[in-house]
Amino acid sequence: MRSGNSARPFRFLSLGILAYIGSDQALVEIDLPGQQHLDLAGRLAFLLWRSVYLTKQVSTRNRVLVLADWLKTQFFGRDISQF
Repeated sequence: MRSGNSARPFRFLSLGILAYIGSDQALVEIDLPGQQHLDLAGRLAFLLWRSVYLTKQVSTRNRVLVLADWLKTQFFGRDISQF
């Protein structure tokens, strides 16, 4: 730190929590303005989790590859060695 300058105090900004718990289920807690938050669970939370996951991908190529993998898994399951 430079002499004479003081650092600003740290402030944590929570945007919420997303947790995938398996079997197309998820938990979501979104912090809203004020002291309120929105809690979701189940299929709707899972769809929100997936949409956030896709939008956080770095490139369009990664988004397409992840989406294709999800579709492949939906049709054929996780273990495709049986086909």
